[in-house]
Amino acid sequence: MKQFKHIFTIILISTLFFSSAFSQRLTSYWMQHLPQGTYLNPAKQTGCKVFIDIPVLPNFDINVTHSGFTINDAIKPRPYTQNSFMIDLDGIEKALKTGNNINFETEFSLLNIGITLRNDMYVSFGMNYKFSEYFEYPKALIELRRGNYRLNETPLAFDFKQNLDLHREIYIGVSKNFNNTLYLGAKLKYLSGYANIKTSTMNLEWYTDIKTEAMYDWTFNSDFDIKAASIIPWNFTDSLGQINGINIDTTLLNNPASDLSSFIFPKNTGLGVDLGIEYNLNNQLTLSASLIDFGFIKWKTSPKIMTQKATFKFSGLDIAKYIGNLNDTTGANTTLGEKIKNDMIDTLLNVFNPNIEETSYTTALNSKLYLGANLKITDWLSAGLLYRGLFFNKSLISSYTFSANTNFFKAWSYSVSYSIMNASANNIGMGLSYKVGPFQMYLITDNIAAPFWAVNESTFSDNMLKNTKTVNFSFGLNFLICGHKYDIGLME
Repeated sequence: MKQFKHIFTIILISTLFFSSAFSQRLTSYWMQHLPQGTYLNPAKQTGCKVFIDIPVLPNFDINVTHSGFTINDAIKPRPYTQNSFMIDLDGIEKALKTGNNINFETEFSLLNIGITLRNDMYVSFGMNYKFSEYFEYPKALIELRRGNYRLNETPLAFDFKQNLDLHREIYIGVSKNFNNTLYLGAKLKYLSGYANIKTSTMNLEWYTDIKTEAMYDWTFNSDFDIKAASIIPWNFTDSLGQINGINIDTTLLNNPASDLSSFIFPKNTGLGVDLGIEYNLNNQLTLSASLIDFGFIKWKTSPKIMTQKATFKFSGLDIAKYIGNLNDTTGANTTLGEKIKNDMIDTLLNVFNPNIEETSYTTALNSKLYLGANLKITDWLSAGLLYRGLFFNKSLISSYTFSANTNFFKAWSYSVSYSIMNASANNIGMGLSYKVGPFQMYLITDNIAAPFWAVNESTFSDNMLKNTKTVNFSFGLNFLICGHKYDIGLME
């Protein structure tokens, strides 16, 4: 376990220093005096004259989630042995649902600036590179260990969902304060796409006949609708038009200077918008709502749309026709296994030959909806509620967070949160931000299991990590200019 701990820590630190992300940040939504709150609701204002996201020490957030099984579900101690473990397939199957998500989001921040104007308006602009990967796999994968035979004659169905997106956004935002009661905000984004893989449908059914006359015949039904595009030229087929895997033209990768405009000004363009509102119902209660990343990108560079609907029935092999006829057309000797394999591959390619159309297509961004309420208990303590909904392939992935938020000293704030997310109810998060001179630093996590385990080796921390489904950690440095009017914090 100790060696695994060291490896995990190295991977965690490496990812933190080479990745920057603004993903869930549920804990940070109601933290006071933190400019990153405007990323989740553009109606929020920093309370300072000037805010700069310092690129020298990039703000980053690592967020990896899995709604399926945990380490504790998958790995169990082997009975009657010490320091020996086994994979528990029954535990994995019990923990899985019909559809299970593996999600990852990351963002590289080039520059973000916010300025407060005299008429209670706050303007912001910036440039960021965003990457997201959402993948859903079926429980049927683990059920396959018991075979594909079903007495009720239903097929074993594999339903996958995939959405990968890499794009750049250049935005300008504005927030208006109306008498310290109503805040309205919006961001307009110009989007440039770099890579995309999206499935509208990716289904495969495996059916075994139980009738006596066709006992154990296999029938496969496939239904695919997959879209993909990249600024790097690529193709499924060779020069003869035959499908032979993914072929990538590495010329641009090996020599980016040969076509620098493809990296700086990709032809895949789109528009997006963030909308937000906050309303102070009274001196104690604040209501909040926002819609983030609502928009689209049209993909024009090396686009492919692959569609397929096919059925293949396998009733076994007639070995007799191969006996004594094991020479191919060139006269070279071919083994029985090679001949059967080649015939099967040719048959499958003919049956499951997809239709590939090279035409542009449009995808929507993975939009997020935030709904929240914050109750001010004292001048230094408040309690917050937050709902987050992620729209993914016509599905809604929901999270719920309760937080207690404190403000103490000058520009210091601390939050502790409890979240129900990713089919898990054991997510305890913490957040701290503090300001020294014009520099503000913050550390935030929506689940303390991974960072706590990395610095504290104990049975308690091991159990926390083994039962978690979320790895989330944020760290960053902001530059803030706050005059006397914009002083933040309770104490001078």
